[in-house]
Amino acid sequence: MIKMVVSSFYNTIIDNEEAIPTSTVLEIDRIRNKGILFCICTNRFYTEILEYNHDFPFIDYIVSLNGSYVYDVNKNKCLSKKKISLTNLKKISQLFDGYKIYYYTEANVYNELVDKDIYKVEVEITNLEELNKLDKINLNYSVLEINNKKYLEFVNNKISMFTGVDQISLRNSISLNEVLVVGGNDSDKALISNIPHNYVVDNATNDLKKITKKKTASNNDEGVEKVLKKI
Repeated sequence: MIKMVVSSFYNTIIDNEEAIPTSTVLEIDRIRNKGILFCICTNRFYTEILEYNHDFPFIDYIVSLNGSYVYDVNKNKCLSKKKISLTNLKKISQLFDGYKIYYYTEANVYNELVDKDIYKVEVEITNLEELNKLDKINLNYSVLEINNKKYLEFVNNKISMFTGVDQISLRNSISLNEVLVVGGNDSDKALISNIPHNYVVDNATNDLKKITKKKTASNNDEGVEKVLKKI
């Protein structure tokens, strides 16, 4: 029995116009009325997700900044946050000197290193040759492709989208066998690998598709909604 549904945000539940279809929101509302929790995982801020939740609340939890920040929507409360050490921040700045680098606090982004807690770093890249530098950094990383741009994403090596979802499931006494996840980005690999009931959208990255045979339609063809209708 499914007790919590988790959907990735970018390239997954929102379409190319960055909208969530009304029919998908209604389907989420249907499963929530059955007592099933709904969680969104996002590569960026939880506040961006709350904008979608404003007029018709349908989200219970948000795992943001690739798992660095976990937020309880109903209680309006941060459940956990994990920053990147200053040592690793300086390594990123040195290794990618000359690149566009974005430093994320829990609610703001800066294009230079600031004296604040940093939970995620993005480096805009043109090709994947930059991955050769990553053995010098003790951080979790993934590649995000959005709006025709590629970014290397760095977070604390002890967290991921999965650790955020796992924390929520433990708080609600939900086993991983009672969780269903729909992913679409490289940052969702740990979710797809560790949660048995999983799907990837048709437009997901090839690396993500390699770790599961369960597919749904693309983000532009209500892929998440089609999965929800099977519950």
